[in-house]
Amino acid sequence: MTMNFNAGDIGYVKRNFGHYIKNTGDTDLEVLEVFRAPQFLDVSLSDWITHTPPEMVAQTLNLNTETIAKFPRGKPKIVPV
Repeated sequence: MTMNFNAGDIGYVKRNFGHYIKNTGDTDLEVLEVFRAPQFLDVSLSDWITHTPPEMVAQTLNLNTETIAKFPRGKPKIVPV
């Protein structure tokens, strides 16, 4: 599912749903995330892919192992573009 937001909008992601945010505008994006949990845990897609048996990832995402091998190891840093 893809959703577009404007300044002041509020979005909700159900618990345990993977998600990402992409700034499609031409100004800086500011995001405030609020969690109802005693601690925050973050698992990036590339981190999950590189720590899961390649055969399972290939079957789950319908990718070949050569593509899977190209994913960066570890969690990517969030940086401005």
